[in-house]
Amino acid sequence: EFVAYDQDADGELFTTSEKAGLRLKLNIPLDKSQPAHSILGNKKRHVLFSMFLPEKQPKPGWLGGRMRAASSQYSESNCITVPLPGAAPLCAVVATKSVKEGEEIIQAMQPLKPSVMDELKGSVAKEYRRELATLQMYIEAACETVQQSSSPSDSSSEQQQQQQQQQQQLGPFHQLNQQYPGLKRIHQDPDIYSIDNFLTNEECDRLIAKSQPHLVPCLVKNDKTGIAEQDPVRTSTNTNVPQSEVPSIVEKMTNVANCCADQLEILQVLNYKKGQEFIPHTDGFSGKFDACGFEQASRQATIFCYLNDVAEGGSTNFPEIGLAIQPKKGTAVIHFPADLELREDTRTLHQGAPAVDEKWLLTTWVWNRPRSDEMYAESRLPPLSSGDII
Repeated sequence: EFVAYDQDADGELFTTSEKAGLRLKLNIPLDKSQPAHSILGNKKRHVLFSMFLPEKQPKPGWLGGRMRAASSQYSESNCITVPLPGAAPLCAVVATKSVKEGEEIIQAMQPLKPSVMDELKGSVAKEYRRELATLQMYIEAACETVQQSSSPSDSSSEQQQQQQQQQQQLGPFHQLNQQYPGLKRIHQDPDIYSIDNFLTNEECDRLIAKSQPHLVPCLVKNDKTGIAEQDPVRTSTNTNVPQSEVPSIVEKMTNVANCCADQLEILQVLNYKKGQEFIPHTDGFSGKFDACGFEQASRQATIFCYLNDVAEGGSTNFPEIGLAIQPKKGTAVIHFPADLELREDTRTLHQGAPAVDEKWLLTTWVWNRPRSDEMYAESRLPPLSSGDII
């Protein structure tokens, strides 16, 4: 809960901060790697405040602008706030000593040495990289909106040039089988392909029937507790599909993607009912990482197939490039979340818009290396209906 304003343009509106509901002027360091740097980098003009909303009732575990800072009265602090890499001014609250249940959280105001702060930010970035990737998307979207509504500053122009240069340097990308029947490019730079009738009507219907009894909420592992929890960014239900039950579909995927079957992530069928969605996200990260049974590897291509026609809602939107795809039964869509140098292409940011009519989807990802973790072996997947081989 932050508000930033330009003193030259908006200063009169904020001369009395109490009227605006502002609590505390913040001094959060923002280097040029932070999306907010372009609109908050000039500290002489731009001011950042923490919001204090009187009507918001305190809730257990909620800190917002209500966390106390160490002072003469509260000299014993037990935490420090760390600007989140890529998502500042949002901060992590990091405990500096053990905190008992029910004990008040008190923030230390003494700044850390730069080397210690960098080490702490590095630890946060490593442990919470997925959460940070989601937060960064929101920060970037907010900053982009501000930049579009105001005249670009020198720093914002510089940042845009850097982003353009980075995007121009991306590539090469994973090569598809350009001879595959029906393959067509629907967007160039970044390249996005589609194939009508990639799956037959019968394959779509049988796959839905096979998957429906086994649907469960989409889960993600809580890094702190180790417990699988409802995915906050994807509210649909899903089930894993063993390759042995859909060999004809696997053959199509490996043929068009120029890959081996063990380079495919475990196949998933997803079901979106009214109101369910997948918020804006990218499918990859820069560099190597361990996930989904792949070790020190990276996703190279995304393949998803619509299993039913959807008249209203549920479109797949790529906001960075202004592309929207309405689900059509049997159609496959392919895009590339990272290049062969393992650099993420953020232009492939996409979302599954909230469903109005029910939507069914089959999806997988092509990695640059074979799946190697035995815990994710195909043989370990529970069967859906082994008597019905597609």
